[in-house]
Amino acid sequence: MIDRQEPEMTDLATKPETDVEIDAELLEEAQRQISAPSPNAAINEALLRLVTTERARRGAAMEALRKLARDGHFNFDAADGDK
Repeated sequence: MIDRQEPEMTDLATKPETDVEIDAELLEEAQRQISAPSPNAAINEALLRLVTTERARRGAAMEALRKLARDGHFNFDAADGDK
């Protein structure tokens, strides 16, 4: 788990009119597995991990596309053929 102070409660936790259903057993398991001090910390950590993973995945995909372009695997002239 990332070592930082627990952030403020999110709108999901502080606005009762927001309908959010969280699987209590799944939350409890996540909290236990990452040794989170509170359910809020577990949710924030899980969201951080998801966002970090997805950013890395998209970054890797973009780099793969850039490499294909550098290596000449795209015919950009063909794309301009409709003009």
